[in-house]
Order: sequence, then C-alpha cells, then structure tokens
Amino acid sequence: MKWGNAIKITILIISIAYSHTGGAQTTVGGNSRFYADNVKRVDDIIKVIRAFCDSIKPVEVTDKNIKSDQKNILYVNKLFNTVTSDKAFAQETKKNDLIQTSSLNAGVIGFREYKFYPPKGYLDISIILTVIDDNILYKKVNIQSPLKRKCAADDRIIPFFDFMYLQKELVPLIDFPIKNCTNCDSLKVDTLYQSVFNEMAKKYPTYKFAPIGTTEPVKQLIFNNVYLQTSTYNNKAVPDIMVQLIKLEEYDAIKSLLYSPNQLMAINAYEALVYLKSKIRLPIDAPTDVKMKEILNSSTQIPVFCGRDCKPTNFAYNTLKVKEKDIIDKYQAAFGE
Repeated sequence: MKWGNAIKITILIISIAYSHTGGAQTTVGGNSRFYADNVKRVDDIIKVIRAFCDSIKPVEVTDKNIKSDQKNILYVNKLFNTVTSDKAFAQETKKNDLIQTSSLNAGVIGFREYKFYPPKGYLDISIILTVIDDNILYKKVNIQSPLKRKCAADDRIIPFFDFMYLQKELVPLIDFPIKNCTNCDSLKVDTLYQSVFNEMAKKYPTYKFAPIGTTEPVKQLIFNNVYLQTSTYNNKAVPDIMVQLIKLEEYDAIKSLLYSPNQLMAINAYEALVYLKSKIRLPIDAPTDVKMKEILNSSTQIPVFCGRDCKPTNFAYNTLKVKEKDIIDKYQAAFGE
C-alpha cells in the first residue's frame, strides 16, 4: 500500500428496495467531484442486484428518515474531507447529534466510536477513530441498514444494503468515492494519516510502530490489527491474528509485537510466546524475557471482553491474574490439541 499524507481507502456496500411514504426529494446534485463515477458505480451494482433478485419487497422510508440521512451524509462529507484533532472532533459532535458510544484505551492508542442519535434516519451510521494523544491517526465511517430485505418471489434474504435508496436520495449529496462492491453489506470510508503515524513514531521511539513480517501481507495483517480495528482481550479465546502468525511461523513478528504501541497487541504477543515456549521450546533471549515480564506485570489498561451483552471495559493485565497454565490451555484449545 502506498501512503501519502492522508490515505483514503474506500469500500462501499449496500442494496434494497423501499416504499417512500412522503414526497421529499434530494435538491442538491452533481456538485461533488466524485459524482459522475459514483453514479456509474451505483448503476452497475444495481444491475447485479437485479440479477440476484428482480423484485424486492418494499420497506417504508419517511420524509423524516430521508432528511435525516441527507443531513448525516453531509456531515460525513465534512468528516471525510477535514483533518481535525480528537478533542476538536469531540466538541464538534455536540453540534451534530452524535454521541460517543465507546471509548477504550490500549496503551498509547485509544479507540472512539460515535453514532448519530437519536436514530432518525433510515441508515445506521457509526464513526470510529483511532487516536494517539490528541491526534486522530485513523478514522472510519461505517454506514449500514439494520433491516434485512427479501425477494418478493421466494422470500430469499438479500444480503446487501439499499443501493436503490442510495441512488434515489443520497448519491447526489455524497462527496466521497463509492467503490464498486456487489457482495457487501455496508458502506465504509476509511482514512489513515501517514503524517500523524510518522510523527507519533518519532515521539515514542521505545515502541515499534512499523510492523515486522516476512511478507507484505503479513505486515498489512499486523498493521490492520494494531491500528485500524478495535479488539478486546478474552481469557477464553485466542485472537485470530495470533493463530495466523503462529501457523505462518512468524515468530520474529510476534516478538516485535511485544513493543507495539497497542498494549493489547503486546499482551497477545506475550501470551503467544508463553505458548510457543512450552510447545516448541522457542528460544527466548534475555531482552525478550525481560520485556515479557514487564508486560505481565504492567498496569497499563487494555479493553477487556465482558460478555455478549455488555460493553468492554478497560482493565490492567496485571489485575486479571492470568496464569501461564491458563494461557497454554487456551492456545491448545485453539489449535485442537
């Protein structure tokens, strides 16, 4: 992946039919630099959806829903095209019916989630931020429809969101690129700021910001897990990334994650090394051993999974009283041993 001062990765997703119960129409159209391409992409996606299901059971969408979605899309445009700080964004949300639904810390890195509330629109929009200090390193807008659609002929579930609604009411307003994705169920607009990444790497030289791996896909896998997505510690489950790194025998990559600015990733690496040391007698040099003990006894907080029906909470790893036997048992279960 090539990074400039701001990397914009766009993935769009959606499809459905609806019944408009009022008469509101979009009044702004064609002003975005992305408009022409977006129109073509949405048209192409709808053709594919029509091949899957030509007749779709309608859903009701009110004028109030549409006006709210249009207002929210205009704010997403602003977010996509503006660079701001964590604190400034928090202040800005108060003017735009946004509430913070989650704020979790993992060492140097923090994760924030916001939603438009009250949910007056037809669409469900979430805004997720990765922050370091007061700097936004990464931001993602995720737009979904919580309602499932069915084909009129046979009641088959349509696994897409509503491109037809998007085409009729929102495309003229959108000022971000829509990527052609015919098998997706949400719209995502992601922005990663390389300049902030470089600045933070210089500010915190004791951490290893750049991922280590034998291949570019491995490096990208690590980068995504460290910086681009929120995860939680679960004393009963091994993270997928650790399973993959162990299967690929990326032992140096695991060791390097002990020095991750994301404390959760450092803890995951510690536990993976505990397992590998017992399983294959992986050599642990003196500096690595010292770092592992530091992580084991750290009071730095991480997001901890608390169950399906509750929000994760920040806890220090040293308060969880996790034993090496617990770690080994967890990993053996993950690998079917």
